[in-house]
Amino acid sequence: MAVALAAGGCSSATPATVASAPAAAPPAAAAVRVGPAGSACELPVSFEIAESWEPKAVDVDALGELAELARVGDFTVRCEIDAKPAGNIGFLRVHVAGGLSGAPRDHLKTFVKAGARNQEISGETYSDVQIGGGQAAEVTWETYDKELDHRSRYSAFALNTSEGAMVVQLSPFGADEHPAMLPAFQLAERTLTVAP
Repeated sequence: MAVALAAGGCSSATPATVASAPAAAPPAAAAVRVGPAGSACELPVSFEIAESWEPKAVDVDALGELAELARVGDFTVRCEIDAKPAGNIGFLRVHVAGGLSGAPRDHLKTFVKAGARNQEISGETYSDVQIGGGQAAEVTWETYDKELDHRSRYSAFALNTSEGAMVVQLSPFGADEHPAMLPAFQLAERTLTVAP
């Protein structure tokens, strides 16, 4: 933008023209990824996490009597990504079943069933997809806890990795949190790469 600056009260003054360039936009913050060596959670895959979500590796052996809460059938939680700093209540959790292989859709079916923990399951919607350049599957479902009168809605995807089958689950506190947290799940799915 050109700005003309004239000396006030002096008719013989020659206006000076000063060119000022538009202010440069601040550099975009680099996306945070989990999975690579040195990241908050080292995994056989890597993916971007949503802004302000906080990843933390889970050491199941250190949980003692609570270790069973970190297991869903053959799958064990390896990483929890907390949505609370972004204003939502819930997690994106990465589960791995070491040495397990097979059809990703079958992994999801057993995962959903094992994770019910005496709750009613409804509305399961499965689809086969490509994630990270390979065959994968995804599912969305709801659970209802009669005792607590509490309804939750979840999404998850599964794929095979060099360490075994993996399920990444969006786990909101309640069904009403699901829509706001879904973009973080979709970001993980869209940016995932599988380690060799």
